[in-house]
Amino acid sequence: MEDLLFVLFFLAAYPYLIFPFLVQLVGLTAGKGWTQGEMLPKVSMIVSFYNEEAVIADKIHNALKLDYPRELIEIAIVSDGSTDRTNRIADSFEDPRVSRYLFTERKGKTACLNQVIPHLTGEVIVFSDANAMFPPDAIRKLVRNFADPEVGLATGWTKYRKKSGDEETSSLYAGLERSVKYAESLISSCVGADGAIFGIRKGLYQPLKDYDINDFVIPLNVIAQRKRVVLDPELFCLEPPASDGGKEFRRQTRITNRTLGAIARNRTMLNPLRYRSFAFFLWSHKVLRFLAPFWSLGVFATALYLAFTSLFYAFFAAVLAFFVGMGIAGLLTMRGGRLTRLCSFLLLTFWAQAIGWGRWIQRKNDVLWKPER
Repeated sequence: MEDLLFVLFFLAAYPYLIFPFLVQLVGLTAGKGWTQGEMLPKVSMIVSFYNEEAVIADKIHNALKLDYPRELIEIAIVSDGSTDRTNRIADSFEDPRVSRYLFTERKGKTACLNQVIPHLTGEVIVFSDANAMFPPDAIRKLVRNFADPEVGLATGWTKYRKKSGDEETSSLYAGLERSVKYAESLISSCVGADGAIFGIRKGLYQPLKDYDINDFVIPLNVIAQRKRVVLDPELFCLEPPASDGGKEFRRQTRITNRTLGAIARNRTMLNPLRYRSFAFFLWSHKVLRFLAPFWSLGVFATALYLAFTSLFYAFFAAVLAFFVGMGIAGLLTMRGGRLTRLCSFLLLTFWAQAIGWGRWIQRKNDVLWKPER
């Protein structure tokens, strides 16, 4: 049982502690990087949404204020059968840079992308969300990565902030993601893109299945075409965090469910003989991380069993119980310090991932959903 506890603890810690340390060590010491350079290709920004009347006007205004030549940018506003005032708001913008695709039938975000992208004129397609606001120089920073002919997709990261300006505890997870993806990029390619801010060479875009999660499968398709996917650490957008734990729980559940399906359909990319370091990243960054809830539960159960054998294991079990209790208290009250919020976030994430596994095993695909602002 002691050996089992050690193995389970290693597996639980590996995706969050051990792998990030290893990949950053290799990336910063032996990474090859990529070339960046000033360039101004024609860009098409596509924003697909459903019922976003609260933020769509701000998003369009934000896009129109970007520091990029007017003649070299188009903004495609794609409504996936919105039933609120979103379409009327989007239709009120008469700027020639704005093109509107206001579908009356709901098909899902991915189906909308497949239908609209062939009509876009940009050499680079930029993907974003309705509530993701770009700094003025975001497009210039994004396209500079395509100065390297080996780069097929470039992504940034999302900075989560409350209206007060304070960062959310979930930004600790975002910080971990950013550092890991940057290190992966320095070595070969990072796993996945940030759906709120990434761009792809249009010629590399391949139509997706309706159930595909676009910010994960599009990068996989680029890598399958032997081009690199990289994260530019200076490229970011701003979003408000989920307003309550329930919304974050549903988001994490949906992401887990759809990502597991995408990995299963693209399982050849887990083969290290074909995809080398990227296969290792995919195993470590996604598969083993999604299994962390089960390893963690095993650690807790084994520690409780061993608690009756020695004071050391009794103390270890008590420490685990303390952190779990702190996380539960934080979820119930939505209050607490930084450590409490971190425990709550991890507990919520693990529970959501477990539910996501259950939905995937039952072959339930989360193709349509309502944005929760």
